[in-house]
Amino acid sequence: MVLWESRRQFNKVSLIFLLTLLLLMDSIRVHGDEDYYKLLGVAKDADNRDIRRAFKKLAVTHHPDKNTDDPQAHDKFLKINRAYEVLKDADLRKKYDTYGEAGLKDDHPSNQYQSWNFYQEEFGLYDEDKEIITLSRIDFEQSVKASDDIWFVNFYSPHCSHCHDLAPSWREVARELEGVVRIGAVNCGDDWQLCRQQGINGYPSLLMYPSAEKYHGQRNTENLVEYALKFLKASFADLTLSNFDLELKSANRVNNPWLITFCGEGGDCLESKTCLKLAAMLNELINVGMVDCHKQEALCSKLGYEYGTYFFPAGEVSKKHGQVMTTLDAKELAFIVLEKLPDMPVLDADAFSKARTALKANLGKPWLIHFTDGDTHDLELRKLPAMLDNHQLNVGRVDCRIQIKDCQYLHIHKLPTFTMFKKGGGHEIHHGRQTAHDIVVFARDSATTPVVILGPGDFPDRVVKSKDNWFVDFYAPWCPPCMQLLPEFRKASKEPEINTKFGTVDCTIHGTLCQNYNIRSYPTTVFYNGSIPHTFRGRHNSRSIVEFIRDTLNPPVIILTPKNFQSLVENKDAGTMWAIDFFMPWCGPCQQLAPEWTRLAKMFVGSKQVKVGHVNCQDHKPLCVSNGVQSYPAIRLYPNGPFGTYYTYNGFFRNAPNLRAWIYEYLPSRVRVIDASNFDKIVLSSKEPWVVDFFAPWCGHCQHFAPNFERVAHEVAGRARCGKVNCDERKNQNLCGRAGIQGYPSVFFYSGASNGRKQSPVGQDLQADGDYIIQFINHHFPRGDGHTQEESESEGDGDDFMDMFFHDEL
Repeated sequence: MVLWESRRQFNKVSLIFLLTLLLLMDSIRVHGDEDYYKLLGVAKDADNRDIRRAFKKLAVTHHPDKNTDDPQAHDKFLKINRAYEVLKDADLRKKYDTYGEAGLKDDHPSNQYQSWNFYQEEFGLYDEDKEIITLSRIDFEQSVKASDDIWFVNFYSPHCSHCHDLAPSWREVARELEGVVRIGAVNCGDDWQLCRQQGINGYPSLLMYPSAEKYHGQRNTENLVEYALKFLKASFADLTLSNFDLELKSANRVNNPWLITFCGEGGDCLESKTCLKLAAMLNELINVGMVDCHKQEALCSKLGYEYGTYFFPAGEVSKKHGQVMTTLDAKELAFIVLEKLPDMPVLDADAFSKARTALKANLGKPWLIHFTDGDTHDLELRKLPAMLDNHQLNVGRVDCRIQIKDCQYLHIHKLPTFTMFKKGGGHEIHHGRQTAHDIVVFARDSATTPVVILGPGDFPDRVVKSKDNWFVDFYAPWCPPCMQLLPEFRKASKEPEINTKFGTVDCTIHGTLCQNYNIRSYPTTVFYNGSIPHTFRGRHNSRSIVEFIRDTLNPPVIILTPKNFQSLVENKDAGTMWAIDFFMPWCGPCQQLAPEWTRLAKMFVGSKQVKVGHVNCQDHKPLCVSNGVQSYPAIRLYPNGPFGTYYTYNGFFRNAPNLRAWIYEYLPSRVRVIDASNFDKIVLSSKEPWVVDFFAPWCGHCQHFAPNFERVAHEVAGRARCGKVNCDERKNQNLCGRAGIQGYPSVFFYSGASNGRKQSPVGQDLQADGDYIIQFINHHFPRGDGHTQEESESEGDGDDFMDMFFHDEL
């Protein structure tokens, strides 16, 4: 009766949670005319594979080719196709989940779709094959590259005929190597970014990970399987009378059971390939051995077996202890063996409490807990205790039907689930695939990171009002970008120099908390520094996160307000330029610009000539209005001279390198114009190092390189001089020929004349890349070495003012 009442209370809480979640989603989403999830018949947390499978079923049924009598078939199919195109794309799906169809008004759908035959035969090539793991950019890094597992991955295109020819063999490979090697597939038509990152330039491309070695052999099942087996780390023991005792007592085998196959007259035994597969499937769980009784009669007589395959418990490899195996199939044998292995221990309320108390005191090993509803028939999970013991991790199980209070307190609402409890008292939930391999990757990663789960009890006192810095990830488990961010979030938390605590909030559980902190899309990551929230807008990788925290703690961008705008900008020195971003916090393009503007500011840290600042027009509207700011972001450059004149950036690319090149266009040039009349005297006879850009004004690459070369001239001033020669001018054509110029731009380095001998006009060829040239000069002439000596002569070439400026600055 008590158990029934507890279960009733648990179900009641679950119902309240579900209603709260539905109300939350209604409140944060502006619904459009169509519910895309309902249109495709998928759940809110559906992954890309579920979405593709659902769309395919609808596509082959409702395609206009199959509904020629329905005049509305085309329009109906466009709606289905639109729903699929949005939900399969992580960025579009996030917009839709947050703002409904209104958030997609700038994303214009195509009215084109494929033929019925494409959806029937080519679309979602491996989505129905349970042995093949469909990979995407969301999980590739964590599942494949961050794992020690052996992966054989097929990068394909649904439009590629060779890919379809390979498909039957690839399915056979997956079935034969199930549990031995992880077989994956990546649809490069849908995930072209991932394929490009992996260097894929043809289909199908078969790569073996973790080495990313490309397979070049014949694409038949036998050759593919043989190739994959070469990469296995596991091995079986070829047992003989001389090595028997040594093998049984070796450190890596002594504590595990044995599966031994005896090959002799009168019965069957396992092939060596099957033994190898079993060793891989049950690696670290059992030992696999083979005895050839034709050659090892004495050993077979000693053990009392002439043929057949037997299972021996740990430490009991002897007569009468072997349990006969009645199958020769590797997968069936693995299943039987797993049934014989001990399951993970079940922790009652007292044991679970003691384990958590010890961890809070930093005692003992971290615990991976499997929360269930009592249904624990997945034999795959019996691998976990042995696999995690090598990583110094405990593993146990908690039955939420019995320990209802514990599960409610920890907000465990989806069963089964795995949670890592760490030293110090924090814990973290696994949201990935429920396979032993993926769980081990999560456990190993999570146990060594300080990321903790946060809830309403932590806000505001522990986080917002804390003296500590907190970086908080507000996420939803059904959100693909959230799942992609979590491993990078953990990686960033390991950086010791940033002195920041990391936490996560699951907004599907703590909906009210997320509403109270104005979380309207997922993931939203916020850095709380002295009670001031700073929302992260950068790329979802650990490097960008760490860079964001450092920049927040030590801002490179100068914050401009009505109090300092007049003194810093309006009354600036005549030799100072200001680059200013006038922005609104709610403006999408402003948010996209923010991390690039920070990078731009860091490029000019310490510069006396260029200052980079920004104005928050929501907080300082009168200041923006008085300066005529009418749209956002307004990117302005206030050049040298008195305040008043400004230039507006209208470039297409709002990234730091392009913005920097734009600024250098307005700096006084340090690049000297040189021609055939003075090249020998200025460059070839000079003792100073020179970098010379040979260009043609009609050359697009030259035009793009010109502002970067100006940057080079500013960066290397005092150590090398910079000049340019227009090879399109008739008077310079002979000079460019002497220098051996064959393409534009060509950048040559002249190290300086010595012993009164003039240098060759053919200088050292450098890459036409600003960063490369700067690094080259820094390497040969470190800052402060006083290498460059100034020339005082004037060439009388009509550039006297530029000469004066050039020499004065040097």
